[in-house]
Amino acid sequence: MKKRAWLSLMLAAAVLGTTACGSAANVFSETEKTTADTQQESRDNSEAAEVDASDEDLVTLTCWVPLNGSASKYITSYNENVAYQEAMKRLGIKIEFVHPAIGQEQESFNLLFLGDELPDIIAYADHYTGGEFQGMRDGVFQDITDLVPEYAPDYYKYLTENDEFYRESTDNEGKIVTFNNYKPVGDPPFRRWILNQDFLDELGCEIPETVDEFEAMFDKMLDKGITPYLLDKTGYEVQLMGMYDMYMNSGTRFYQQDGTVKFAPLEDKFLDYLTLLNKWYQKGYISKDFSSLQGTEADTMFDTGQIGTYLTAIVASYNRGQAQGINVVAAPYPRLEKGQKLRWDDCDVWPRTKFNETTVAISKDCKNVEAAMKFLNYGYTEEGADLYNWGVEGVNWDWKGDKRVYNDTMLNNPKFGTEEASYIYKVHMAAKLTYPDVECHANLLKSEGALNSRLMWSNDENSDSSLQLPPFQLGEEDQQTVADVATPIYTYVDEMTLKFITGAEPLENFDTFRDTIRSMGMDEVLELEQKGYEEYMSKNVN
Repeated sequence: MKKRAWLSLMLAAAVLGTTACGSAANVFSETEKTTADTQQESRDNSEAAEVDASDEDLVTLTCWVPLNGSASKYITSYNENVAYQEAMKRLGIKIEFVHPAIGQEQESFNLLFLGDELPDIIAYADHYTGGEFQGMRDGVFQDITDLVPEYAPDYYKYLTENDEFYRESTDNEGKIVTFNNYKPVGDPPFRRWILNQDFLDELGCEIPETVDEFEAMFDKMLDKGITPYLLDKTGYEVQLMGMYDMYMNSGTRFYQQDGTVKFAPLEDKFLDYLTLLNKWYQKGYISKDFSSLQGTEADTMFDTGQIGTYLTAIVASYNRGQAQGINVVAAPYPRLEKGQKLRWDDCDVWPRTKFNETTVAISKDCKNVEAAMKFLNYGYTEEGADLYNWGVEGVNWDWKGDKRVYNDTMLNNPKFGTEEASYIYKVHMAAKLTYPDVECHANLLKSEGALNSRLMWSNDENSDSSLQLPPFQLGEEDQQTVADVATPIYTYVDEMTLKFITGAEPLENFDTFRDTIRSMGMDEVLELEQKGYEEYMSKNVN
């Protein structure tokens, strides 16, 4: 909603390779600094903040947080993470990390609350049954509302400067219980329709932009004996729904339009969407076994020329294509006609707080809340955010003129790949001010081609995310009601969506389909969702 101007600025900076402190892309910048001043300030801050790590009086805190799977191949704890080590040295606080087994994060999280004593700091807090605010009401997470202004002033500044971030980070009474990730600038979409440029050239096709152009390309693919398109196995392709001013996927079921919460399958526009996909399925544009294929199978089918296009991660596809000699390119959001305003984009509304591990609470058993808040606040300071997002100067990156650039430790490490290095040397699993990935994502900055693939079609002024609901939480009783009533509805809708697309259920039965949804109690669910949305939107910074 507020991101477009920012995004345009960020993309322009990325194209120019502007990833520096003091650049237009740096969200902290208020005035331009000279290179010398910037570098000296960074060194002075670091030196001034350093403490004697051997001091026996160091405060020790325990922190439960999942260990990234890529990092776990090489380290056993974030205590081995260089950026965390640097942060602890600067703050004079020792963190003892507690990690669940890989793949057992949710189970381990649930078991925490059955033990005698909780860790001081707990990530994943929004995974608590009923949400983090329910955890506060249950007395397992501390209410830090009155403490944040004094002990976490940098975090408080961002809370009070942005109404959206404030709403996302507080309950309906304005209570604060977690430190949430704050990412004020949206990233370019990471999922796109991918195509083989060499195959496009062979067909004599330009990259399609409208439905008619996609269909013309599909016809030429069919003539070559290739299945044109692999639909998502759920039947929900949100980019296509955007053409019909609608939003729904298998995870997010509702959207809002002009302040009214809606459930897509009840709308006439959902029939328009189903009609298009049914047409494509009947014409042979869509793979007949789309609903049973897994992601890796889709990749193989594209790489071997069995399918012409599908929606997937563009950078991973570009990199995989480079390794195989395939020239992967991205297509823009499909439109019914050129210039159409799409009420969807696959960047979430920004600011964004819900990054799972980065929703961090202080437990009831924490004896030094002030120290815990000092540690958590650090990720929102300029010094801390630079450290967490970029790593340590001289270890992970160096100055090149007035720009930060990664060194071989990050880009060409002989022990592990760039992705692993990112989690070993930088801090991801922490509440922090998060920079846009086109500014400091090592994998992107390693390859100009990968970066350009991510940026392609990104600055689309005729696309927005205004239909998406913010991440409000219902009260405990309302949550339970929605779960009880809506779960069987979701199952029914999922089944019928696939049947409508494949023709197993005639489109003429759509009204009966809607009537069934209503008879199952969806109107009650919509009332509760509307109530939750309105309560959320009524919150403003005090």
